[in-house]
Amino acid sequence: MKAKLKAACLLICALGILSLIPVFLSKDEPITVSVPLLDAAQMEAKEAQEQKAAEQAAAQAKRRRLYSCTVDEDCIIVDKDPCGCLVGPQGVTAINAAYTLDFNKQQSNLITKACPEGEPSMEKECSPTAQAVCEQNYCTIIY
Repeated sequence: MKAKLKAACLLICALGILSLIPVFLSKDEPITVSVPLLDAAQMEAKEAQEQKAAEQAAAQAKRRRLYSCTVDEDCIIVDKDPCGCLVGPQGVTAINAAYTLDFNKQQSNLITKACPEGEPSMEKECSPTAQAVCEQNYCTIIY
């Protein structure tokens, strides 16, 4: 008895599902999808723009990593100008010591120039008391 009742329920369900098929297939108009067409030049320009944005994001992340720190011992003072303190306090910066090689690679792209004659600056970041410290997870120079 139970088997016949179960079979009858399944038959009714199957007929109900079959009767719904015409409802799904009876659309008067097909659904239209509009996709903007891009020509090859537009696609290349878009790809170049995306690549440039990705490169800029990677460079920013690298810079953040270069100057990031957790303790004072992570930071060191380096020359950001080929002439260092000969051009004044703006010739030096503080970076994370672990990324000195990356910093040097960036600096190797700088144009070589003649350094000014005379003694190195002794003010601010170039003073003998200048130290690289970690402030708010960022390497900086105190003097």
